[in-house]
Amino acid sequence: MKKLLSTILIALIAASLTSCYESLDEANYTYAVATLNFYNTPEEANAAVMAPLNYMRSSYEANWFATLEINTEYGYPKGVYSNYTPRYEGLINATHINRIATNWDNLYRSILYCNIAIDRLPEANAMTTEEINAYIGELRFLRALNYFNLVRNWGGVPLRTEENMETWDLAKSPVNEVYNLIIEDLKFAIGNVPAKPRLVGTPGVNACKSLLSEVYMYTEDYKEALGLSSEVIDSKEYSLVPVTSSRDFDKVFGYDLVTSSEEVFYIKTSRTDGKTWNYVSYTAHPKYEIEPGLRMLNGNGYYTHYTDLRNKVIENWDRNDLRYDLNIGFYVFGADAYGEYTCLFTKFWDPLAQGSGANVSIPLIRYPDVLITFAEASARVNNNVPTEQSMEAINKLRRRAYGFNPEIANAEIDYKLSDYNTMDKFIDLLIREETYERMNEAKHWNFTVRLGKAQELVGAYSNVNGDYTEIKEKHYLWKIPDAEFNYNKAMDQKRDQNPGYTTED
Repeated sequence: MKKLLSTILIALIAASLTSCYESLDEANYTYAVATLNFYNTPEEANAAVMAPLNYMRSSYEANWFATLEINTEYGYPKGVYSNYTPRYEGLINATHINRIATNWDNLYRSILYCNIAIDRLPEANAMTTEEINAYIGELRFLRALNYFNLVRNWGGVPLRTEENMETWDLAKSPVNEVYNLIIEDLKFAIGNVPAKPRLVGTPGVNACKSLLSEVYMYTEDYKEALGLSSEVIDSKEYSLVPVTSSRDFDKVFGYDLVTSSEEVFYIKTSRTDGKTWNYVSYTAHPKYEIEPGLRMLNGNGYYTHYTDLRNKVIENWDRNDLRYDLNIGFYVFGADAYGEYTCLFTKFWDPLAQGSGANVSIPLIRYPDVLITFAEASARVNNNVPTEQSMEAINKLRRRAYGFNPEIANAEIDYKLSDYNTMDKFIDLLIREETYERMNEAKHWNFTVRLGKAQELVGAYSNVNGDYTEIKEKHYLWKIPDAEFNYNKAMDQKRDQNPGYTTED
C-alpha cells in the first residue's frame, strides 16, 4: 500500500497539479513520500495536519489575494496585472494564465496533503478512535476550505479525495457535488475537532461552523447559515477588538501578532523560521513609509495594485471611519507616474520584513465574516425582510470602526432599520459595510458575485472617468489550466473548459 501510494503521489502531482509538474523537486517529493510512512502517534498526526497548513501559505500567497482584489470595483492593476482590469479584457497573456494556473496548482497540492493523511490516519496504532477522528476533522476542514475556494472561482472541478487516489484520469464534478463534499467534510469536522483550537492556527469547532455557515450562503440554505452563525456568536468565543485609531487595527492584522479575539482561522506565519507571507510586498512600494522613520519592507515592494481617490467607493467614504486610514489613507503618490490620486492599500504592513516575507498572519476567517453572514442570513430567513438583529450585526462593525464600543447602541452613528427596511436597501448597506470592513482581504469579489451585484458595482465605480465598465463572461470564473487537460484524459477542453476561454487564451 505504501509503495503504491508513493507511485500515486507522483502521478497525482503530475496530473492534477498541472504547471507545478516542472517544479516537482527532490525535497518536495521526499517530504511528501515521507508523510506516507508515519501516522501513529499524536505527534505524527500533528505533523500530518501541519503539512497542508504549511503549504497553504503558498495557496493563499500574494498572487491569490492580488488576483481577487484587482477584480473589485475599487482595485486597479499595475505591472504584470495590467490589462486584466479595469477594462476586463480577460486573461490576455501567458503571465495572467500562469498566475491563475498557479492558484489552481497550489490549492490542489494542499488538498493532496490532506488526502494522504485522511487515508492513512485510520491505521494509526497509538491513538484512540476519538483522537484519530479529531485530527481527521482538522484535515477535512482544511480540505473543505480549499475546495470552497476552488468551486467559487472555477465552478465544477475534479473531486480528488482519499477514495480516488489511485485514479489518474478524473472527470470534472458539477458544482453541487463539490458543495456536497465541502458540507460533508465540515459536518464531520464539527462533530470531531476540539471545541477550542488545539494550537493557535488549527481549527476549533467554531472555525468549522463559521466556514460552513458561509458555505450555506452559497447553496442558499439560509436557515442553516443562520443557525450556525448564531451558534458562533452566542459562544462568546470571539469579540471585535476595540480601536481608537486606524493603526489600532494592528491588533487584528499587525506584524508579529500572535492572535486576537476576532481571529477565527488565520494561516499563521513566523519570522524566525522563514514561514512568512509575501502579499505585503505586493501592496508596498520602495518609496512607501507607513510611519515616519519606518520604511516598509526595508525599501522592497512591487506595487502591483492600488486604488484611486477619484473612485466613488473611496471618494464617498467618511474620513471619520478609522478603516479609511487603515486601508488607503496613509500614502498618495503625488508626482508618481500613475498620478496624484493613486493610493496604496495599507491594511497589512511589516517594517521589520526582509525582502518579500512579512510576519503577518493570513486572515482567512475573522469574526466580522461571521457577523456579515449572520446579518444577511437573518434577513433571508425572515422572508427577505431585514430584522433588528440584521442591523445590530452591521452596527457592531460600524461602531467599532468609529472608535466606539461595538456592543453599546450609539444613536449618533447607528444605522436605523426604518431607513433600510427593504431587502434591496439592506443589501446595498451590507455591501458598503462589507467593503469597508474587508477591503484587501480577497473576499469582496466572491461576495458581490454571489449577491449578483458585481456588474452593477464595477459598472458604476470602476472607471474613474465615469464610463460604464462591462465585466466579460470569462471574469466570473477562472480558466481551468491547459495542463489539467493535457494530463487528465477524463477532462475535455471543449466540454469542460469554463465559458469564454480557448486553448489560446
